[in-house]
Amino acid sequence: MNEFSTENMKALTILLAEDNEDHAELIIESLRDFNVGNEVIHVADGQALIDYLAELRDAPDRLPDLILLDLKMPRLDGKGALRIIKEDEVYRTIPVLVVTTSGNQVEIEECYKFGANSYITKPLKFDDFHRKIRDLNLYWVITSELPSRE
Repeated sequence: MNEFSTENMKALTILLAEDNEDHAELIIESLRDFNVGNEVIHVADGQALIDYLAELRDAPDRLPDLILLDLKMPRLDGKGALRIIKEDEVYRTIPVLVVTTSGNQVEIEECYKFGANSYITKPLKFDDFHRKIRDLNLYWVITSELPSRE
């Protein structure tokens, strides 16, 4: 099933903002399937995401390596949360990956304009969704260099 050795992969701390519990469970399961050391913190909306980051403001070494961000959430939507993150000196270097069901070109352009590092459309089929999350994990662990939090 997996052509990559995940035994010695660097574990990531990933902050997931997703209001759909089924999508959240699938993303968390997929991230851990391909990198068992991943720590995934789940919040249910954009305001909870900003509140969580604020708690870590004075401990930058505890900030997440990545943020996975849904767009359509209650209280504060994904675009609003993205703008706050990318306008803040402490948080702006955290890569933010928009993971959403919308493939709307206007939303895609807005997210990149606001500073998104990637925009990923959730596939409808379970296997495709699982594979996309695996590939996302592999890219950020094997290919990309993440900013140091120390």
